Amino acid sequence: MTGLLGLAGLLIVLLGLMVAGAWWLTWLAARLDRAHARAERAWVVLDAALVRRAQRAAELAQHPEVDPASSLLVCDAAAEALEADLAPEAREQAESGLSHLLRVVPLPGLDLEQDRVALARRLHNDAVSTACALRRRPVVRTLRMAGWAGEPRPFEMADERLVWSDGAER
Repeated sequence: MTGLLGLAGLLIVLLGLMVAGAWWLTWLAARLDRAHARAERAWVVLDAALVRRAQRAAELAQHPEVDPASSLLVCDAAAEALEADLAPEAREQAESGLSHLLRVVPLPGLDLEQDRVALARRLHNDAVSTACALRRRPVVRTLRMAGWAGEPRPFEMADERLVWSDGAER
């Protein structure tokens, strides 16, 4: 009788460990899925901010106060950044080129779009960092918890520091 109670207790402990392990794996898989979804949503926001900035830069470059050479350079850089079929590396280079040009040719009224791009890029890269950190965990790799989802990649481009409403740069 004592042996049966000991065996039953051992089975209960093992069952509890299995349930806890299954719960942890399910939680980790859901967390990984949420991290991938967050990275995808952040990319959509970043892409929209980049498009708005390029469109607004091209629009402001047409202003009569901007000299024609600068206007032409900004419009060309904005058109390159707005090209639809760019590979990710080419898009990063085009956006960096536009950022560098916008530092040299200041366009009044573009500061808000510049800050939105910088903030969206930081949020996107943070989401990508979180997803990649989860993907690197040994249990995630061993059990192939990421499935067929492609590994998100950060968006690297030159941008200015954010200037907050209190005037401080961060």
